[in-house]
Amino acid sequence: MGPNHNLILSGTEAFSKGSMDNVTLQDGCIVLDGHAGRHMPFGCYTSPEFALPPFCNLNVSWNANTPTKTVVEAQCRILAGGVWTEWMTFGKWSPEYPRRSPGSIGYADNRIFCMSDGITVAVPGGGTGVQLRVYLYSDDEKQTPTLRLLSASARPLAWEKQDGLPVNRTLYLPEYSLQSRDPSFGLSMDLPVILTAMLNRYGEDILPEELAYGMSDGATASCRNAAYAAAMVSSCGYRCLQLWADIKDLRTEIRSGFAAAAELELPNARDGDTHWVGVYGFSHDENRHNDIVLFHDPSAEPGEVARTLSLEDFRRVFTGRIVALRRRPHGFHGTRPSRVTCALKPGVEPGEYQFDRRGDPWPLPEDFDGWVAAAAHDGVAHATTAGRTFVRLEPLNDGGVKLPAALLTPGARYTVYAVDETGAARVAELRLPGTPPKPPAEEPAAKQSKR
Repeated sequence: MGPNHNLILSGTEAFSKGSMDNVTLQDGCIVLDGHAGRHMPFGCYTSPEFALPPFCNLNVSWNANTPTKTVVEAQCRILAGGVWTEWMTFGKWSPEYPRRSPGSIGYADNRIFCMSDGITVAVPGGGTGVQLRVYLYSDDEKQTPTLRLLSASARPLAWEKQDGLPVNRTLYLPEYSLQSRDPSFGLSMDLPVILTAMLNRYGEDILPEELAYGMSDGATASCRNAAYAAAMVSSCGYRCLQLWADIKDLRTEIRSGFAAAAELELPNARDGDTHWVGVYGFSHDENRHNDIVLFHDPSAEPGEVARTLSLEDFRRVFTGRIVALRRRPHGFHGTRPSRVTCALKPGVEPGEYQFDRRGDPWPLPEDFDGWVAAAAHDGVAHATTAGRTFVRLEPLNDGGVKLPAALLTPGARYTVYAVDETGAARVAELRLPGTPPKPPAEEPAAKQSKR
């Protein structure tokens, strides 16, 4: 797919060609205008109008840092049938904001739909142009959101998909299974699980739940919004965007050393029922006649996540949509994950504990609707925290947590995580009183008989 199908705005040169209202350029990013450290409460960046080859789908991505009390709102309008649509929004976004996309809204006599993370065009001839804009808001004059990247990727009507040159390369990608993760989001948690693996291969130590809760879409009660996913990953300091891609593009990603999240259509699935996997390599069969795609399927059982498909079979189920991730620039730090170290103090009943921060009670909020779980110190050196085994804990009405009876082993040690609806986490180390039971003594080795 040619580069003219993907519009990516990033850096001073690209952003300076747009119009700015109460915003300015700072270090190649769009920020709220201001003076003497006090920022405007809102502003808007609008890109130029861009021509694109006729398309039926358009996916929009943005990368931004949004400190507390700040949000961004990405919008777009498209040219179809020679007429520009009205501006269509993807909802205000910040990990700390109650994120909610517009869902599915029809425009142009229901021939154009703004979905949760992209645009579908049913106008004869498709869409032929796009214009993007982003609103920046702040309720704190000392804080401003920072827009680093804005992109739109088109799925052409006449898409001449290419396979490109073969590549034989296998990348490292941690194996995480949905079976051992928070069940709140069901199968829709496949995308944050894959993106967590892609981040952790670069040395991060992030939990899938931290991404899932920070990118969840209140309109769909799921984690399938790929625009929100790219925005959430970008808050960790990385460049991330959703793209329409063919096999040639996937091979280019692997050849360049980048794994990719790829969307597949499930066999015998209902229309629109898709699944995200992590592509981490290409190989050949024993006779080197057929190419093989290597990927992780997070819906598989632990230990069975690594899967393969022949290139022909993979091509048949690949929708063409990927989420691409690039290394974090040297010296650049994101704002996520947000973790606070705290303590757990014994409660009234056995197994009940209260959160404590610097000697003061710190109960979970009354409306807490996140994930609380404990991982045992099992003596195994796990490459990442996400590879440990977690047991979900029960939040109590008084803001504490309760360990199930099965975990109340004298002397046992646990790390407890409480991830809230924004993806922010409390982390506490807990050691139960008492002496852990000694492991059973080994039987003495039988003496060898003399010959």
